[in-house]
Amino acid sequence: MERLNANSEPIKNLPPGSKRVRFGFAELALVLFSTLVFLLAAELVLRLFPGLLSEEAQLRIHWAAIAGDTDKTGRDMLVDDPEIGFLYRPFFEGRIARGDLDFTFRLDSFGFRNPEPRPPRADVVIVGDSMAFGYGASDGQDWVSLLRARFPERAIVNLGLIGSGPLQQLPLFERFGRPLAPRLVVQVVFAGNDIYDDQIFARWQASGKTRSFRQYRMEGEGSLADRLWNIGGRTHLFWLAIDIVKAIRQSGRGRSLTLDNGQQLRLVLPARGYPEPAALEQTVAAIAELRGRVESTGARFLALLMPSKEEVYLPLLGEQAPSPSAAVHERLLQLGIDVFDLSEPLRARASRRGPALFFEIDGHPNVVGQALIAELVAARLEIMAHAADVPAGAQGLGHEEER
Repeated sequence: MERLNANSEPIKNLPPGSKRVRFGFAELALVLFSTLVFLLAAELVLRLFPGLLSEEAQLRIHWAAIAGDTDKTGRDMLVDDPEIGFLYRPFFEGRIARGDLDFTFRLDSFGFRNPEPRPPRADVVIVGDSMAFGYGASDGQDWVSLLRARFPERAIVNLGLIGSGPLQQLPLFERFGRPLAPRLVVQVVFAGNDIYDDQIFARWQASGKTRSFRQYRMEGEGSLADRLWNIGGRTHLFWLAIDIVKAIRQSGRGRSLTLDNGQQLRLVLPARGYPEPAALEQTVAAIAELRGRVESTGARFLALLMPSKEEVYLPLLGEQAPSPSAAVHERLLQLGIDVFDLSEPLRARASRRGPALFFEIDGHPNVVGQALIAELVAARLEIMAHAADVPAGAQGLGHEEER
């Protein structure tokens, strides 16, 4: 008996091969759909329970999540600059919150973290990256603000630019620091990523700056591999796959430390071979160049080395790892540059008893760490003042004749 369709017309029998093709496409579509549903479900589970990922993966995802900060009106925090690469938007008010990291800040009329009005002259100018900015602490709790409170009679200007390296800070100082005629310039050096940041900035300069620096940092050389990495790096599944590969190779770099008070710290060992000798020399040369420019004006220069969370806390796990800060410190001393390395003072205060000096996942000092940094730097300024045979309170770092 013939089968009829809805119009009572006979349905023609299809060749056996056609049926197989039809069922083959249907099965393939079902497999693809099921795979997509599985991947979306897995991504959701990892987002709900990020602790399933390694310490390194959690840190990478954290960085991606806090990139591209905007204010409450949706305005981007950063603006492009053809020489410096990027700057912050003047008067920007922002809040960065993720996990135990939660802080607010307001920028001045130049786009830096200072109270208004900006003084026409500065006793101390601080340059550097997010470590100089006081990333992780709200206004008034960051170490530079605490330093101002310690020396209220001194004009201290913070030119910290998140994501910058010493090479990028050279044009920044020329435009915003030199006009302030400072008596002391403190360059905050975070070897944990400054060397890498300088490599990217140097490549951008060599590329002819055909793209904005922000775009260049996001897209790399623009190759397909760079683009795929940037897209994949925003998903949790991507980093799960990286974790699996590293587990097979036994090359994972993550560690966890639980303090006696219950606080946890996720640590990530430096990558093998970091820093590369040529890259290290490039950053050291930039620091030396800034020192030369500062001292040519009769001012003093101090390189303030900020250690990474790992450099501070790995000894509590009985582990040692290559120290980028130590490598920079050694080269700067060879060049006769005045260095204050916070590695040992912070390690001396880091204890299993707590409290933690850094955030659980983010690599910046928390408010406890920021207060300790302010205390240590203030003591160093006191020593520098006494070394200049002037009264305590860093009076020798100011423009007394103009006040």
